[in-house]
Amino acid sequence: QDEISLGSWTITPGVRFEHIEFTRLDYAGDDPARTSPTRTRVNRVDAWIPGVGFSYRMSALSVFGGVHRGFGPPGPGADEATRAESSVNYELGGRWRRSGLAAEAIGFLTSYSNILGEATLATGGDGSGQAFNGGSARVAGIEASLDYDLLWAAPGVTRVPLRLAYTYTRESFLSGFDSDYEPWGTVAVGDRMPYVPQHQLSGSIGYDRKSWRLSISMNASGAMRTQAGSGPIPVGQGTDAFVVFNASGQVQLGQLGTLFAGLQNVMNQIHAVARRPAGLRPGLPRSFMVGFRVEGVR
Repeated sequence: QDEISLGSWTITPGVRFEHIEFTRLDYAGDDPARTSPTRTRVNRVDAWIPGVGFSYRMSALSVFGGVHRGFGPPGPGADEATRAESSVNYELGGRWRRSGLAAEAIGFLTSYSNILGEATLATGGDGSGQAFNGGSARVAGIEASLDYDLLWAAPGVTRVPLRLAYTYTRESFLSGFDSDYEPWGTVAVGDRMPYVPQHQLSGSIGYDRKSWRLSISMNASGAMRTQAGSGPIPVGQGTDAFVVFNASGQVQLGQLGTLFAGLQNVMNQIHAVARRPAGLRPGLPRSFMVGFRVEGVR
């Protein structure tokens, strides 16, 4: 990787080569000493992974972007038919900073020539780690954020930081197939992927004064489908949309350290966030945490 500066331009090209060898030995259940494997799998993967990024600065405004290849090896549990995950990732965005305000917006597109699914216990699989080909797919969206200090122009050490962030994601399979990977199953061209919310929103406001820091935050997400498909999410194949509020605070106790506390899911909202493994999974209930952090002895 190298960084090239040309006036207001900064260009960063790079390339990485990966050579990976996997060896997996499977043993019978009645062979606890593992004296003789019942099956041996060997998998070798070579990949060149290039990319280039750029930025252009114009006073308070800067524009940036890049094109990078994505790569994911199939893993030791893959069979010979499983290909590596391969994609091309594009992004283009802008960043503006002035008078206590920082705003950023990024558009992104990931084009997969082959996307992989993995049979983990968390996805309802058998925990073998076996990878499954998903063919071509596309994920695109926009990320936007806003940071502002409500007291940026006021003298003194008191600050009231405000932050908002939003992500919109649109994804789909571009090829049809039948898969043994449970969250996919029978997929048609244009089907949406499981466990990808279309809308995500977060925000926070804080109060910082000398050794004190208080914060209230919010996280919101739209409903997600838990099975690949199209159209409205069928009953029993989705999660809940939710809005969760959190609160936290900390105080610096001189050289002794920092006392901190946090309350998550203040309203104790009950909402489903997954259906695997083993059925519905709720979000974190109201939880309180308190602790003391020592950052170093002087």
